[in-house]
Amino acid sequence: MIVAAHPAHSGEVTGVSTDERIDPEAMQNAVLGPLVRVVEEAASGERWALVGATACRLQGAEAASPNLEFITTGSGLMTLAEMLDMPSEWGRGAHLAAQRLHFMRGQVPVFVFGDPVFHGRYDSLTPLDIPSLWDARHRVEIENGGHVLTTPLEWELLLAVVLDTEARAEAVGLRMRDEGFDGRLLTRLLREGHVASATEEAVWKHLEAPDD
Repeated sequence: MIVAAHPAHSGEVTGVSTDERIDPEAMQNAVLGPLVRVVEEAASGERWALVGATACRLQGAEAASPNLEFITTGSGLMTLAEMLDMPSEWGRGAHLAAQRLHFMRGQVPVFVFGDPVFHGRYDSLTPLDIPSLWDARHRVEIENGGHVLTTPLEWELLLAVVLDTEARAEAVGLRMRDEGFDGRLLTRLLREGHVASATEEAVWKHLEAPDD
């Protein structure tokens, strides 16, 4: 079991090479395998997934963030907090309301969100109320063996559009156009997410071939 670093020691890196300390993606890759095992153990059958920039990156989209971000149920998060002997708190920011757990793994910030609701200007998305999202999680192989369950790029595109993160939406849309995507899944996500028609149009717009 991984023990979370206390704030006074959050800058310490154990078993991480010099190159990994320099490269944020290498640092993430180094800690992701052991971290996933702990998250999976805490979830114990509850739904969970890696979400956000790293989920996009692991599926080939050009996205970068220093953070690792997971979503799960409220009970899954509370179990993880107990395992790590760390407090969690409920909070609402400009774009996200959730029970939150934050800790460092080496030099990598880790955020876990329980029962999250993502808020955009026009729409709100509650991933735990979208059944097709959980059926479509991708099992991605990671370094040093093991795997991580990620949200699919179809979800990441929808989320990026709702949150007005245009650069992320463009990067994910480009990857989907180049490598293909599941149109039926995207349709289900839009329907189950109850998004506005303008949001739906914006999502599909990112998947159209650019004008010559």
